[in-house]
Amino acid sequence: MKKNIIWRMLGLALLTAALLTACGQGKQEQDQAQAPALPENYDDLVMLAKLDLSLKTEADIDKIKTVSVEEVNFSDASLGIREPGVEYAQVVTPGLIIILETDGKEYEYRASGAMVIQVPESDY
Repeated sequence: MKKNIIWRMLGLALLTAALLTACGQGKQEQDQAQAPALPENYDDLVMLAKLDLSLKTEADIDKIKTVSVEEVNFSDASLGIREPGVEYAQVVTPGLIIILETDGKEYEYRASGAMVIQVPESDY
Protein backbone atom coordinates (compact mmCIF):
# COMPACT_ATOMS: atom_id res chain seq x y z
CA MET A 1 0.00 0.00 0.00
CA LYS A 2 2.78 2.45 0.92
CA LYS A 3 4.59 1.58 -2.32
CA ASN A 4 1.49 2.48 -4.36
CA ILE A 5 1.18 5.83 -2.56
CA ILE A 6 4.86 6.57 -3.20
CA TRP A 7 4.41 5.82 -6.92
CA ARG A 8 1.39 8.10 -7.10
CA MET A 9 3.25 10.91 -5.32
CA LEU A 10 6.23 10.47 -7.65
CA GLY A 11 3.93 10.55 -10.65
CA LEU A 12 2.20 13.67 -9.37
CA ALA A 13 5.57 15.34 -8.91
CA LEU A 14 6.58 14.39 -12.48
CA LEU A 15 3.27 15.64 -13.83
CA THR A 16 3.62 18.93 -11.96
CA ALA A 17 7.15 19.42 -13.31
CA ALA A 18 5.97 18.61 -16.83
CA LEU A 19 3.07 21.06 -16.60
CA LEU A 20 5.31 23.84 -15.29
CA THR A 21 7.71 23.23 -18.15
CA ALA A 22 4.86 23.31 -20.66
CA CYS A 23 3.51 26.57 -19.20
CA GLY A 24 6.89 28.23 -19.63
CA GLN A 25 6.93 27.20 -23.28
CA GLY A 26 3.49 28.75 -23.88
CA LYS A 27 4.93 32.25 -24.08
CA GLN A 28 5.81 31.89 -27.76
CA GLU A 29 3.69 33.88 -30.16
CA GLN A 30 1.02 31.82 -31.91
CA ASP A 31 2.19 32.82 -35.39
CA GLN A 32 5.55 31.23 -34.56
CA ALA A 33 4.02 27.87 -33.56
CA GLN A 34 6.67 25.25 -33.09
CA ALA A 35 6.25 21.58 -32.42
CA PRO A 36 7.41 20.52 -28.96
CA ALA A 37 10.63 18.56 -28.93
CA LEU A 38 10.60 15.01 -27.66
CA PRO A 39 12.81 14.31 -24.68
CA GLU A 40 15.82 12.10 -25.32
CA ASN A 41 14.57 9.62 -22.71
CA TYR A 42 10.97 8.47 -23.11
CA ASP A 43 10.79 6.89 -19.64
CA ASP A 44 9.20 10.01 -18.06
CA LEU A 45 6.41 10.10 -20.64
CA VAL A 46 5.76 6.37 -20.25
CA MET A 47 5.69 6.81 -16.45
CA LEU A 48 3.17 9.66 -16.78
CA ALA A 49 0.97 7.44 -18.96
CA LYS A 50 1.24 4.61 -16.40
CA LEU A 51 0.39 6.99 -13.57
CA ASP A 52 -2.69 8.23 -15.45
CA LEU A 53 -3.81 4.68 -16.19
CA SER A 54 -3.22 3.66 -12.57
CA LEU A 55 -5.35 6.54 -11.31
CA LYS A 56 -8.15 5.82 -13.81
CA THR A 57 -8.26 2.04 -13.36
CA GLU A 58 -6.95 1.78 -9.78
CA ALA A 59 -4.46 -0.81 -11.07
CA ASP A 60 -1.17 -1.17 -9.21
CA ILE A 61 1.33 0.85 -11.25
CA ASP A 62 3.86 -2.00 -10.95
CA LYS A 63 1.43 -4.31 -12.76
CA ILE A 64 0.99 -2.03 -15.78
CA LYS A 65 3.10 -3.34 -18.65
CA THR A 66 4.54 -1.31 -21.51
CA VAL A 67 3.57 -3.18 -24.66
CA SER A 68 5.16 -0.75 -27.12
CA VAL A 69 6.48 2.77 -27.59
CA GLU A 70 6.54 4.04 -31.17
CA GLU A 71 7.99 7.34 -32.33
CA VAL A 72 5.71 9.09 -34.86
CA ASN A 73 5.12 12.47 -36.50
CA PHE A 74 1.55 13.68 -36.05
CA SER A 75 0.12 15.97 -38.74
CA ASP A 76 -0.78 18.65 -36.18
CA ALA A 77 -0.64 19.43 -32.45
CA SER A 78 -3.81 17.40 -31.73
CA LEU A 79 -1.73 14.20 -31.73
CA GLY A 80 -4.54 12.65 -33.76
CA ILE A 81 -7.09 13.19 -30.97
CA ARG A 82 -9.20 16.16 -32.03
CA GLU A 83 -11.69 17.78 -29.69
CA PRO A 84 -14.64 19.64 -31.23
CA GLY A 85 -14.23 23.41 -31.18
CA VAL A 86 -10.51 23.32 -30.36
CA GLU A 87 -8.01 24.79 -32.80
CA TYR A 88 -4.63 23.10 -33.06
CA ALA A 89 -1.33 24.41 -34.38
CA GLN A 90 -0.91 23.18 -37.93
CA VAL A 91 2.63 21.96 -37.52
CA VAL A 92 4.11 18.49 -37.83
CA THR A 93 4.43 17.36 -34.21
CA PRO A 94 6.89 14.66 -33.17
CA GLY A 95 5.42 12.33 -30.61
CA LEU A 96 4.93 8.85 -29.28
CA ILE A 97 2.25 6.20 -29.39
CA ILE A 98 2.42 4.31 -26.10
CA ILE A 99 0.53 1.05 -25.63
CA LEU A 100 0.07 -0.11 -22.03
CA GLU A 101 -1.57 -3.27 -20.72
CA THR A 102 -3.13 -4.14 -17.40
CA ASP A 103 -5.51 -6.92 -16.43
CA GLY A 104 -5.46 -8.27 -19.99
CA LYS A 105 -6.65 -5.01 -21.57
CA GLU A 106 -4.60 -2.63 -23.71
CA TYR A 107 -4.75 1.17 -23.52
CA GLU A 108 -3.33 3.64 -26.04
CA TYR A 109 -1.69 6.93 -25.12
CA ARG A 110 -0.25 9.71 -27.27
CA ALA A 111 2.58 11.90 -26.01
CA SER A 112 4.53 14.93 -27.18
CA GLY A 113 6.68 17.38 -25.26
CA ALA A 114 5.38 17.13 -21.70
CA MET A 115 1.82 16.17 -22.73
CA VAL A 116 0.39 12.65 -22.38
CA ILE A 117 -3.20 11.92 -23.49
CA GLN A 118 -5.18 8.69 -23.36
CA VAL A 119 -6.86 7.82 -26.64
CA PRO A 120 -10.60 7.24 -26.08
CA GLU A 121 -11.49 3.58 -26.62
CA SER A 122 -13.88 4.58 -29.40
CA ASP A 123 -10.89 5.87 -31.42
CA TYR A 124 -8.90 2.58 -31.42
